[in-house]
Amino acid sequence: MANTSIKFAIKSISTEEFATIKNCYKEQENVGIETGYGFGINPIEHAVFVNFSLMFKCQENPFIIMKVSCGFSIEEEDFLKFENKERNTITIPKGFLTHLTVLTIGTARGILHAKLDKSGFEQFILPTLNISDMFKEDMEFELSSD
Repeated sequence: MANTSIKFAIKSISTEEFATIKNCYKEQENVGIETGYGFGINPIEHAVFVNFSLMFKCQENPFIIMKVSCGFSIEEEDFLKFENKERNTITIPKGFLTHLTVLTIGTARGILHAKLDKSGFEQFILPTLNISDMFKEDMEFELSSD
């Protein structure tokens, strides 16, 4: 499935968590960014989920916290190509998962911008993140046996 077109649509966007903690931000301190990723599937709905989290920190104290989840509905015919019935798994191609992750990060960037508007933290923008080497191989999900 390396260069095969996969039909999909954004199904859902959810801000799972958002907080600003003003007293943890120190203007004179260096600011760091910590990001995290998680992935899931819903084989019944032919969906793939990408979870993205970020924290802006001064020293070890987070002052902006956000978690975003994007759900992607995959056309049934394409989703079924991911299935391995013998191994009872779904395997999502790394290139496609990279694309969904890039879309999720872009969505998170927009959410962050909107949430920080007129908050005193407008200067904090999620920078570009190079995730091109994040996935070394396709991601396999085991299906439950029930």
